Amino acid sequence: MKTIACLTGSGTAPELMAEAMYALDAVARVHGFAFDQVHAPFGGVALARFGQTVPASTRDAVLGADAVLVAGAEEPTLDDVMAELDLRARLTRVRFGQHDDVAFITSVGDGAAEWTVRRAFEIAAGRRMRLACVGDSEWCELVQLAAPDHEHVRVEHVSPKDAMPFAAFNPARFDVVVVAPPWAEGMVEIAAAAASHRVAAHALLAEHGPSLFVPSPDGGFALAGHGVVNPSSMLFATALAIEHGLGQPAAAETLAGAVSAALVNEPVRFGVRASTREFTSRVLGGFQLTMRNAEFFPA
Repeated sequence: MKTIACLTGSGTAPELMAEAMYALDAVARVHGFAFDQVHAPFGGVALARFGQTVPASTRDAVLGADAVLVAGAEEPTLDDVMAELDLRARLTRVRFGQHDDVAFITSVGDGAAEWTVRRAFEIAAGRRMRLACVGDSEWCELVQLAAPDHEHVRVEHVSPKDAMPFAAFNPARFDVVVVAPPWAEGMVEIAAAAASHRVAAHALLAEHGPSLFVPSPDGGFALAGHGVVNPSSMLFATALAIEHGLGQPAAAETLAGAVSAALVNEPVRFGVRASTREFTSRVLGGFQLTMRNAEFFPA
């Protein structure tokens, strides 16, 4: 049985982690898989309780897990947690509208480019068999060298000058984009900001040991305790952890699709959006329409 370590920081993090576990338990029941969960604090919460921002018990939880799900992306201590892991690539997925989904992957640190390119091909093979390469000649050469081992994946090379407008105005043109580090952050920000009903989350993939899954920062310290923080990115990060950490891609797609549907269909009454728990409940209520084996799964 695989284990997920749940690291919770301060601010809105406890509320977001509660929603993540609520959704994870529900999708696990629907898809019939089991998992263990270990909860540990870090950052300001851990400092107040243990006198350390990353206590030994938190390190043990991280290193003993198959996936690490973090609530508290704005905690400076997150860098200390990341330093414990063998992280090689950053995968950012952006969902927008009802069904469109783009995955951006780039290398992290020195010597990780070749591993990142191979991982990008593997991710593309599990999706729509399409991979776009964005970068300089050296980066594209790595992609060309790896392509013969993945002949079923169609590769296109797009210059950064052309890729940026596509990311801004037509992100659905892409499926998986393996992008050189100098252009990665800009492309991701443009694609996420340009899409309506968007949600983005991040996975830091490890070659050995657990990978780390983080929502986009919400700047939500002012919202802490009010039950109104938007949990969509946290739920999407949970879907990434289910897929790339727990090895349950079908369950991950059920959750990710339900998050998108809830964003698109979210009603606004009297200028007030749904509360945190109301939104998550709508996500769970949409599972029957986003499961691939559902009787009336939309084409």
